[in-house]
Amino acid sequence: MHIFSRRNIRLFILVAMVTAFVLGLGWFIFLRPPITSLNKTAQVAGSSLLNITVTEFDTEGKLLWEITSKQADYREDRKIADVQQLQGKFYRNGELLMEATGDRGTINQVSRQISIEGNILATAVQEKINMKAEQMIWDSEADRLQATGNVEIKRTADNITMTGRQMTAQPSADIYSLEKNVIVTTIDPPLELKSEKITWEAKKGQVSSKVPLSVIQVKNKLQVQASQGSWDINKKQVSLVGEIKAKDPQLDIDLQATQASWNLEKGLVTLPEPFTATSKSRGVEINAQKGEALLKEERIMLTGQVAASIQSTQGLVRADMVEWVIPDKTITASGNINYQQPERNFSVQGDRAVANLEQQTVTVSGSDVISTLTTN
Repeated sequence: MHIFSRRNIRLFILVAMVTAFVLGLGWFIFLRPPITSLNKTAQVAGSSLLNITVTEFDTEGKLLWEITSKQADYREDRKIADVQQLQGKFYRNGELLMEATGDRGTINQVSRQISIEGNILATAVQEKINMKAEQMIWDSEADRLQATGNVEIKRTADNITMTGRQMTAQPSADIYSLEKNVIVTTIDPPLELKSEKITWEAKKGQVSSKVPLSVIQVKNKLQVQASQGSWDINKKQVSLVGEIKAKDPQLDIDLQATQASWNLEKGLVTLPEPFTATSKSRGVEINAQKGEALLKEERIMLTGQVAASIQSTQGLVRADMVEWVIPDKTITASGNINYQQPERNFSVQGDRAVANLEQQTVTVSGSDVISTLTTN
């Protein structure tokens, strides 16, 4: 009697095959190691991967970022990847917005934020603005870039460089705000602006500050301080408001005003509201309702209830208009002239008066009289 017939052998083989299939299926379903993916790149959770590219898309399927890294450590429980030696491209509405490199960083898939640290170099592609910082955080949902450390932003086309300790930017609108020890410098014209906070609207070519600022013209050390101000880079125009103090050390002129407009190219300072101009070395103080200072010509024009106090002649000139030509050392007044020497109890009226600061004389002329007065 045969123990194993051909029929029994075939049945045994079939049972063995079914048993092996069931065991394999059970291992695949219940016992295999867990597998996760980071933007379609399969990897074991908590593992370290080399030379990878990570991409992220918005709800409409448009690319948000593309990060290339030499090494990445992925934390599946928090959906966070720690990357080393990264190169990133950042997008807005599917268009390339920025490029950045750094020593290390963190990609947070939940908050859609990317932080970068160490030797950061970034470029706003459309406006060709280069940035440096110690730390950066890109928030794709808020369209916001934050940077800290020694922040520097520069655009070669404008020869403009800005430095500060903190930056908040909206790169899609090309708006950059710097804070703490902010310094803005340009080569043409050679200018330096200092403030605790400035906002640069790159597309408009506008730099503004809502807090006190100072502007220094590097060539002749002309310095202006104000409560607030703005700078139109394209028009080379600085507008200042508030408590304005200006000092020109070469001309020895000090100005105090509440509003001023400074055309850097023309060297013209326009003063549309009441102001005071003084020169201690010349003993001159002038008050007027409005005026202009032609810096290149070293000439000041004043109008509206002008009062000029001249120490050398111990006199006070009141007029409708005054022209002060600094190289010629003359002050010319016209319109409703009233010249007084209070200490001598003396006054004279006329249509025109000329004060020569070097000769210490004042000549008052009118339809009927010409008077020349001195301090002697």
